[in-house]
Amino acid sequence: MKVENITINSFMRAWFGKDYSELSKEDFDEAYSEYIDLAGLYSSKEFELFTYINYLKNTIYTLKCLVAMQTMYVEEFHKPFLDGLDLFEKNGFKITWDGSEKKFMSQLKRVSGMVRAKELDLKNQEFEFGKLKEVKKEEVKTETQTRHEFIKMLNSFNKQGFHIDRDKTTIEELALIIKQLQDESAKLALSRI
Repeated sequence: MKVENITINSFMRAWFGKDYSELSKEDFDEAYSEYIDLAGLYSSKEFELFTYINYLKNTIYTLKCLVAMQTMYVEEFHKPFLDGLDLFEKNGFKITWDGSEKKFMSQLKRVSGMVRAKELDLKNQEFEFGKLKEVKKEEVKTETQTRHEFIKMLNSFNKQGFHIDRDKTTIEELALIIKQLQDESAKLALSRI
């Protein structure tokens, strides 16, 4: 069962009343995920931090490997592995070879210094992510609070001119209303800057 076939009342009975007579638990779980995605209700700050932390981890690992590989190559052959220099550029560093081992090694040391700065940034971001998760744990709402907030949201939409009939309006329509209002709000906020 998809969100375009589920009415708000059916959804609410399954969500808040654990009544799966119209909607199985599996269908509800799938519909709930689709609702969250369509409406854009996922925690963007948490998602952004998670994505950035993974980016930093991958960049740090890649750069450390590149520096180690080039260092060993230079020690063995007294020149860098030239075909590998473009990998530095793909990770934000322009490394060149002009025939001087000393200058090249100096560039590698500069990259290593920047890796250390990225590691510090990573620790800060992981700390921030941990704090955010702790706050989320403390903010766990009771089912009654969540139900009341959902009903208040529906009432607010009706006051704004949206016609929401809980027996006819689908979860897909509701999610798209939420997304539309978020997008309009974001555009308005950007226009004020």
